[in-house]
Amino acid sequence: MSVSAIAVKSETRPPVSVGPVRAEMLGLAALPSAVPVARYFARALLGSWEVDESRGWECRQVLSELVSNALEATGERGGADIETRGIAMMLLRFRLCAAHLVVEVRDDNAALPQVTPAALLDEGGRGLMLAESLASGWGTYVLGVGKVVWAAWDLVP
Repeated sequence: MSVSAIAVKSETRPPVSVGPVRAEMLGLAALPSAVPVARYFARALLGSWEVDESRGWECRQVLSELVSNALEATGERGGADIETRGIAMMLLRFRLCAAHLVVEVRDDNAALPQVTPAALLDEGGRGLMLAESLASGWGTYVLGVGKVVWAAWDLVP
């Protein structure tokens, strides 16, 4: 069964931080090892920020998908000879304020992600739907070079 509906989300910015903000960034080579490194970094960072573990779990799941999508968008598949070829980079940014937790993943491909419903036996294609269900909101915006895909969680009712 093939599902052909494609949705492109219009550009949106993450929620604006209010009050004191904690922020961290991490640059990663766009290689398959970036996914577990991003998850490990998020676990350590959110733990040090004392973010509730269930919220941290949601963040790590969504972050894994966003980093995987960034890898696909950059065209890096691993196995690149680092000595003879440049490796694309991605940048992760985490922000925490009293009202929101925001994670952003930047890559150098300006093409906005497309939400494509996955068929039952498809191995991929569910990442942005996962973000839709686990995060309070998600979106994307284009930069001069590349784009940012973000997810945010409301921390106050």
